[in-house]
Amino acid sequence: MKQEYEGNLLSPLPVALVGTLVAGRPNYCVVGYAAPFDFGRHIFLSLYKKRYTSQGLHENGTFSVNVPSVDLLREVNICGSKSGREVDKSALFETFYGEVETAPMIRECPLNMECRVTDILDYDPNEGIVGRVVKSYADAELVNGDVVDMQRAGLFVWTIGGDFSYYALGERLVAEGEEKD
Repeated sequence: MKQEYEGNLLSPLPVALVGTLVAGRPNYCVVGYAAPFDFGRHIFLSLYKKRYTSQGLHENGTFSVNVPSVDLLREVNICGSKSGREVDKSALFETFYGEVETAPMIRECPLNMECRVTDILDYDPNEGIVGRVVKSYADAELVNGDVVDMQRAGLFVWTIGGDFSYYALGERLVAEGEEKD
């Protein structure tokens, strides 16, 4: 038997720290609605228009997506609960830049992508931001040839339906007939 549930259950979602430069200073916020599309060449994220991060997106037309490990849970909580208007979140991390010089990235995150804004969808009070991935970066110890070891990256997800909690990713599953590494 199924029970009707009010709301979206497309969950869990990746935890992403979106980086922008606001008035020349790196700022990071937690975005729970981020998804790759177009075979990973673009990223879509949803952002409340009044967020401080939104200023940087509009100011520079660029952003980064930083995927944290469980080791950064404390910092993720700060970035998700404090505004960059009151707290210098760049002090939480070591910032680096790639080809896109206005897309600050977090060195402590095992995965990073720098993006250029291609579209902004207005659905008041939020915006849908579409960015083209310019370059992606992974911690060197996670890369074996052209494969990134996601299990060793220590990533975690966020649930929007139910208890609104973080969960660590578990072991790699193998379909019947497939060999496990």
